[in-house]
Amino acid sequence: MLREHLERDAPAREASVARFMVFATAASAVLALLLNGLIGWRLSIALAVMLGAMAGWYAVQLVLLKRGWFHPAVPWINVALEVSAPALIFIVDLFAQGAEYALTAPPLAIWGTLVGLSALRGSRPLAVTAGLLAAAEYAALYAFLASPRLPSEVWVTLQPPLIATRCFLLCCAGLVTAAFVGHFNRRAAEALAAVRAKDVLGKYLLGERIGVGGMAEVFRANYSPEGGFEKTVAVKRVLPAYAEDQDFVALFRQEASLCSRLNHPNIVQVLDFGRFADTYFLAMEYVEGLTLKRLLDAHRGRGLPLPAVTYVGHELLRALDYVHHRTDTDGKPMKLVHRDVNPPNVLVSRLGEVKLTDFGIARAQRAARVTQAGLIKGKPGYLAPEQLEDGELDGRTDLFAVGITLHELLTGVELFSRGISERELLEVYELPIRPPSKVRPEVPKELDEIVLRLLERDIARRTPRAGIAADALAALEGPAAMAPEGQRQLAAAVKYAANVTKQSGVQSKADAETLPATSR
Repeated sequence: MLREHLERDAPAREASVARFMVFATAASAVLALLLNGLIGWRLSIALAVMLGAMAGWYAVQLVLLKRGWFHPAVPWINVALEVSAPALIFIVDLFAQGAEYALTAPPLAIWGTLVGLSALRGSRPLAVTAGLLAAAEYAALYAFLASPRLPSEVWVTLQPPLIATRCFLLCCAGLVTAAFVGHFNRRAAEALAAVRAKDVLGKYLLGERIGVGGMAEVFRANYSPEGGFEKTVAVKRVLPAYAEDQDFVALFRQEASLCSRLNHPNIVQVLDFGRFADTYFLAMEYVEGLTLKRLLDAHRGRGLPLPAVTYVGHELLRALDYVHHRTDTDGKPMKLVHRDVNPPNVLVSRLGEVKLTDFGIARAQRAARVTQAGLIKGKPGYLAPEQLEDGELDGRTDLFAVGITLHELLTGVELFSRGISERELLEVYELPIRPPSKVRPEVPKELDEIVLRLLERDIARRTPRAGIAADALAALEGPAAMAPEGQRQLAAAVKYAANVTKQSGVQSKADAETLPATSR
């Protein structure tokens, strides 16, 4: 969390340094002009121009940073410029006033301070580099420019032994700065860990944060009731800033109420809902694995093994068949529609279990609508035509999204664009849908037909029930048959995707996608 915070805060820190440098260099340029009587107009103007150019550099950078631009190389470039500023002034002084003046001029006194300024970036390698660069520049300036211009008899402070001592001290300044940065980061991490260790929602002890969105965050947590046993759960907590947002809290309550009535092996079970301190939380079954989106990302361009795709589709359709036929306490059909079936909302365990999650915008057709009329809910790229028209929805709407998901799992490429522009949304109506076998020839004709029936734009011609499509997938024979290899191949694909994610270093970003749409 500390590393994430430091990375997110880098633009703000660089903007603070830029503001300081604009003021410092501009003030120094004015001072150089005011001291022309002592140092001469030639040196005065040269220093003013150089310092004015630096002020302009940081002013432009400040404007760009305020507009949201930032590049990781910026701190390194700025540290190099800041540490090199005394060297530039040294060269100006050397040619204007001579070597002895340059070696004793006031700007040299701030060289160590400018090395220390690198600590604001929070990077030990950057601090060490700043010290080494300052020492190397000073040594090079003395050896190649100043020394040949010194008289034979000079003060002892200008002789090589003490110049070498100054270079050593500049190196030490970098090392001390790096040590300070390391100590500060360690203490901050320890303080954060101490706070996190005490972060308890009633009987839930929060552990690692595994996802974060715009309105909520998800933690791995230990359920520790009285009695001594512990159980690992996932806790979704509303961010404090949104705990008073009545619309969002209503959706959060709706998700808790709805999911508490769903009990199926292919649906993430909700265990608890409550309010603690100033926020709301939802305790859910913890799935040790990853999202179907991460699995798909790791197999882009080639798709998953055919038995694994068939198995995923079968399990997902089983979950939806249960949801669509769920009854209330009076035995009346609830006519539930998930409305947001897409890869980020499907979890796959390391054992190859498939579980549907995120019922934040699901609704019963007989229930009052919490969301505003006319507001499209769902993930672009997985919306059925009737969702875009804000028409009446039923279980067949979810089946269209399953068809898109299966098509992408088979081909390894997106079917529809993920954007929200009019042109991109029109693809759902107009883009020709190719059978998966046109992209991946080994897909059998029978699997093509199942997917294309799920993708019928006319809802009346679409597969009428999830159970029918699930049975069709279970009946497949040949290379796409889900038994007996489907679950085993899916588990192997999860292991491969987890390794790819770990090697590419995108864990935190990918995990953030496990959050529901209502929290983003």
